[in-house]
Amino acid sequence: MFSCKIIVSVLFLLCIAKTNSDENYLKATAGSNDFDVLIFTQHWPQTVCYTWKENEASHTCSLPTKRDEWTIHGIWPSQYHKIGPQFCNKSMPFNASALKSIETELQEKWIDIENGKTSYSLWKHEWDKHGTCAATVERLNSEVKYFKEGLNLLTKYNMKNVLVQENIIPGQTYNTSDILNAIERILSKRGSLICIKNKDTGESYIFEIRICFDKMLELINCDETYEYPTNCDLSGYVTYPDKLPQGHNVAQKLQIQNVLKYCLFINFWRIFYNRIVS
Repeated sequence: MFSCKIIVSVLFLLCIAKTNSDENYLKATAGSNDFDVLIFTQHWPQTVCYTWKENEASHTCSLPTKRDEWTIHGIWPSQYHKIGPQFCNKSMPFNASALKSIETELQEKWIDIENGKTSYSLWKHEWDKHGTCAATVERLNSEVKYFKEGLNLLTKYNMKNVLVQENIIPGQTYNTSDILNAIERILSKRGSLICIKNKDTGESYIFEIRICFDKMLELINCDETYEYPTNCDLSGYVTYPDKLPQGHNVAQKLQIQNVLKYCLFINFWRIFYNRIVS
């Protein structure tokens, strides 16, 4: 069995790695509010729900009525090789009443799958973080225009319809490159595939598919965008789940977390004691 000292050392190294990652993230998003490309991101509700429930045992999900439908995550202005810009204009605060005319459609197609949050939490987040940056584009220069354009793009480029044309359907496992190639064949442009991995089984699930547009909202290749072409194993396989994947035993995860906290507590007092008696 690993000693508390070893566990604490590992946690310390993970903390350093996380700090470095955050610093790199800040470097990537710093600078001009200008951007090169608009990334339209759709996510697969079953996998989004899986990640949400993995975070906390009490979490529940709000899934679209049609369980085989992709939903919108957002339209993200991005610089090449970077994340962002983000949160560009505080003078354009989110106004829920502006979306009343399209609210019913948004609740189905731009749904906040993470149940338990406020009704407009996802929409507010996407507008504040990305919409205020996209507002320099005429067709996206107001809150209602931004969300309407997202709905229009989903109608035209719904990944359910794109993938089924290449016989890629939920409930099956596919080679990562086959999915990327399918997107390119149908759209004649290259997109990005984002995966989430099951830490118990090592199985990868389709999480998001991203396609890209220029500032005239013409479809372009996603080359040079962050995480292009994928964060999945390019030579491996990815599952397109037709139902909620089975994840970790959350109670077991909590038990492990409690053991780690206990180890940290014991180690702290051991150091404290040694300093006193030395």
